[in-house]
Amino acid sequence: MQSRHHNPARGFTLMELMISLAIGMLVIGLAVQLFSRALNATFIVSERAQMQQDTRAAEDMIINDISQAGAGLQPGGVGLATGAGKNPVYGCDQVKCYIGGGGGSPAGVAYPGQYMYWIIPGYQFGPILQTGQPPTDIITVVYADTVFLLNEYTVTFNNPNGTQVTFGPPAAPPANPPQDVSDPVYGLKAGDLVLFQNSAGGVTAQAVGEVSQTVTGAGPTYTANFSDPDALSVNQTAATGGDLQQITGGLNTTATRILAITYYVDNTTDPNHYRLMRQVNGQTPAPITDNISDFRITYDTYDNFGNLQTDLGNIGVTSPNMIRKVNLKHLTFRTSMTGVVGFQGLDIQTSVSARNMSFKNRYD
Repeated sequence: MQSRHHNPARGFTLMELMISLAIGMLVIGLAVQLFSRALNATFIVSERAQMQQDTRAAEDMIINDISQAGAGLQPGGVGLATGAGKNPVYGCDQVKCYIGGGGGSPAGVAYPGQYMYWIIPGYQFGPILQTGQPPTDIITVVYADTVFLLNEYTVTFNNPNGTQVTFGPPAAPPANPPQDVSDPVYGLKAGDLVLFQNSAGGVTAQAVGEVSQTVTGAGPTYTANFSDPDALSVNQTAATGGDLQQITGGLNTTATRILAITYYVDNTTDPNHYRLMRQVNGQTPAPITDNISDFRITYDTYDNFGNLQTDLGNIGVTSPNMIRKVNLKHLTFRTSMTGVVGFQGLDIQTSVSARNMSFKNRYD
């Protein structure tokens, strides 16, 4: 009888090994692909959430400023220096200008009619961000600074042309004393705009000056200079109207710091990432958010005949005082994604009702 021997250590064949290896590689490949997709999805959601957060923060800041346009100031606006052959401008700090000037070096943007309205449209005054796209817009809004209580100080012009002013303690000290004029946080700084008001011949007179140097004095009196030339060409000693020297002889002068806030797009600092900028008076602009791809504003306004015109980009000869609504037509952002993800975009549109800046009684 013939016996049979069984080898308990029998191994796999080459075919079995190849099949097992192929199945294992397939499972690993699927796992890696699922992991990669999960990472991409997480990245997209994270970037989308960050973009929405940045966009909402920028939108809230713009809305807040527009809604305060003209607050604490008399209706209509205020005239600026005239008669010296140069225009007061905005969009500059103490070093350089950031907007205006067409295709050349920025030279600032002239105030329309040498007049400071509380809302100043800047239709297509910004840069072109994409080929075939029209220039972006800018907008400037002006309102009184109610945090820094400059209006509680007494005001004395030290010379006839108004280039130096002394701020003294209030005649009747208030319960809560105002901040120091030289306070590094709240006080006046070079580039700040101050609205002076007094009474001359029974008529209220106004003029705007730009602080040109660091304020001196440690209290109770402080000295501020409004020298000519200044960065914004507001202090014009050769002017025949609208400058400080025209009101130096008035009585009961008061001073209020005003905030002239300009929003515009910067495409020069980083050509690949455009930034929405916010500039206050003649201070250095600050970035609000990155990766903006469009900034466009329209207006609802009355024309000179009392007809309401809606959604206008360029309001033409219509007075900015007749603006009744500011529309953020396009506040558009685009995030750059790596790999095959591409780009994500977010466009916000909203409207802000402006206060009646002309206070025109339309029911007479």
